[in-house]
Amino acid sequence: MTKSIYIYSIQAKQLECEPSGKGLIIIFKIFDEQDKELEVILDSIKDAITIVDKDCITKYWNKAAEKMYGISRKDIVGKHIREFFPSSLLPRIIKEEKSYENIYNSPRESSFNIISASPLYCKGELVGGLSLDRDITDHIRTAELLSKARSNLDVLQQEITAINKNHSSFSMILGNSSKFREAVNLARDVARSNINVLICGESGTGKELFARAIHMESGREGLYVPINCSAMPNELIESELFGYAAGAFTGALKEGRTGKIELAHKGTLFLDEIGDMPLHMQPKILRVLEDGEVTKVGGEKSIKVNIRIIAATNRNLNEMVEKGTFRKDLYYRLNSVLINLPPLRERKDDIPLLANRFVQNYCMEYGLNILNISPQVMDAFIQHDWEGNVRELANIIERMVVIAKNNKLSSLDANTLPENINVKKKSYKDAGDENPNPYDLNYILANAERDAVVNAMIMAENNKSAAAKILNIPRSTLYFKLQKYGLSDGYI
Repeated sequence: MTKSIYIYSIQAKQLECEPSGKGLIIIFKIFDEQDKELEVILDSIKDAITIVDKDCITKYWNKAAEKMYGISRKDIVGKHIREFFPSSLLPRIIKEEKSYENIYNSPRESSFNIISASPLYCKGELVGGLSLDRDITDHIRTAELLSKARSNLDVLQQEITAINKNHSSFSMILGNSSKFREAVNLARDVARSNINVLICGESGTGKELFARAIHMESGREGLYVPINCSAMPNELIESELFGYAAGAFTGALKEGRTGKIELAHKGTLFLDEIGDMPLHMQPKILRVLEDGEVTKVGGEKSIKVNIRIIAATNRNLNEMVEKGTFRKDLYYRLNSVLINLPPLRERKDDIPLLANRFVQNYCMEYGLNILNISPQVMDAFIQHDWEGNVRELANIIERMVVIAKNNKLSSLDANTLPENINVKKKSYKDAGDENPNPYDLNYILANAERDAVVNAMIMAENNKSAAAKILNIPRSTLYFKLQKYGLSDGYI
């Protein structure tokens, strides 16, 4: 048997020498005589090779073993293997006369390998043992890092989910006016039911914010899937909602496509601007609501879906029903719960609260210290009609924050306002310097409001929380009015 062939033969489960015993004798003889050619062959193997005699005295230790364990050949050869590796597998395989393959082993602290070990026999007599160790320490450490990273990602995912929930839930919906709070309370009450909801309100009043909050509070397992009916071409809306089968039409994907309704299974489908849905599509949506089934375009098989529909519109669906441009039966299925969102001009007491929150958000986004809103600007906000509602307010404040940053301003003053928002030349606290028209309703109302604030603060002994309760307004609104009328320093 040649030396190279013998190297491969030593990897068998149980290594038997030739009948004459020459094979094993050759091994030990070569080791004893330090055969250079055999050492070169064994040292070229990347796995650590260890050979011991039946007394567990180390007879051979290749270069891979030296590198793996940091022990030189001259230090370990001739020594008992357990002097260096107390948990070595070799004494065990000699004692049990049993082979082990691909065993996870940690011979020393912070050292990990996969070991295969076999007893050596000659003429049926046990004469020693051999092991091949493959170092997996780097793999184990990498796995531990991956496990730690995965654990951190899980924690981060939970935190992100909680953050997203807070950002999408009712806690992020700001407003204290009575009509608005009624809408919030109604939405919260129906959130955990499966009932369909119709949200009505002008553009920018927060219809999608309500829809997301309802979904987040619902506890439904599936996704929140929004679709804007007004932004979808008539010829594409059916395939977007219902999906299509493979080869349904020219240009279709070979594998077909899943529709939005199917994606929302066990979740919520938000149909924004439902009033713009084409008339021919309305009975198909009605069928989904009634049967809980969807059929892909070009498909034959119906798919069961469990969805909750929240619809929203800025149009008068009642008038559309009377004109025949919206199906009556679909309308009554959608508005099981009707939530009306008031426009911003009908809840102007909420403007200081909203404005200050938007300033905080955009200052954080653009890396600024929180800017103050001057009384002149806040007064202009309150007097403005806000046809674009809360969305318009948010957009204008973002623009003002950017201008303030570029001009290094410390507050949002009249110079940052867009031209379409008018600013009064004088604040109400200066009105006494002139001779105003005693019949000017704005002047009369302003003075009456100022007197009410002063009297409430006197009754509350300068306690702003108590004064806000007396006036039945949010505390943030009171702060604004105190600043507006120059009454921030107290009265007693």
